[in-house]
Amino acid sequence: MNGLHKILLSTLLLLIVGRGYTQQSPQFNLGFANPTFVNPGYAGNNKENLFCASAYNRLELTGFDEAPVSTVINVQGPIDILGVHSGVSLTLQNEQAGFLRAPEVNLGYAYRRTIGSGQIGIGLSLGFIGSWYASNSWRLPSGGSAEGDPAMPTTQDNAGISFDMGAGVYYSDSRWFGGLSAMHLTRPALGIDNNAHYQPTLYAMGGYTFLIDSTTWQLRPMIHIVSDFAQGSFNTACNVVYENKYWAGISYRWGQAIAGMIGVEILPGLRVAYAYEYATSVLSRFSNGTHEMMLSYSFAISTVRGAQQYKSVRFL
Repeated sequence: MNGLHKILLSTLLLLIVGRGYTQQSPQFNLGFANPTFVNPGYAGNNKENLFCASAYNRLELTGFDEAPVSTVINVQGPIDILGVHSGVSLTLQNEQAGFLRAPEVNLGYAYRRTIGSGQIGIGLSLGFIGSWYASNSWRLPSGGSAEGDPAMPTTQDNAGISFDMGAGVYYSDSRWFGGLSAMHLTRPALGIDNNAHYQPTLYAMGGYTFLIDSTTWQLRPMIHIVSDFAQGSFNTACNVVYENKYWAGISYRWGQAIAGMIGVEILPGLRVAYAYEYATSVLSRFSNGTHEMMLSYSFAISTVRGAQQYKSVRFL
């Protein structure tokens, strides 16, 4: 890696760690399909009473050594708890960026209620974030030492685990959706020295479905806003959907990147999607772009019990 690449990678890591005190969760262009990991109010959001298992993988700025890799596995669906219509979710997430390793696990619950022609979910997520640094060989791009910078780890044993919490509300009907959530409310720390933290991050999203042809073609514009009060992003996207089985679209993150997306339902309930993101900044000169993959499967969990037999002589 030459000197310029080292400078660019260091700049990237500073943006990820954010002045040593902020950390923003990864953003997926394909995250509109199942945004539970940034909004627990989405859990159980469907009228078909189906569970959905999803896996996302984002390879960011390929071509750089130690470039960020984000992986999310999520299972969510509707359930009745003591007669209360609810949604539950489990999210496993792992983020690698430079020397940083940050696995995360969250359990989510959403209270669901029908309002008008749609459903609203009010959710809470609780979990833990672990973090450690894979190397103690931090060096400045000029070759100097990183000693004296409190955000830089000094040993390979700088590992820790922190409690995390998020909350959100999500509403959708057959034509439009909107959600607002706040994640990392407890400001979980990175490492055991507490010099760097995830900042509370706000997410706002919304979209609408235009019926070009009610049985064949649909147009779905969407927006996604993220802010941790130190930095933020505004993302717009639009998908064209054919027969509710095939879709393609484009996404633009203002001042940062543009992406193309494509997806297909290859079997009933089984969907795959791919997105390629091209940076609109100077980083595009040295990167091969960002790749995203998604795999999801929707399925039913039957709670109907089999035929019952009564042994008491009172029922003979």
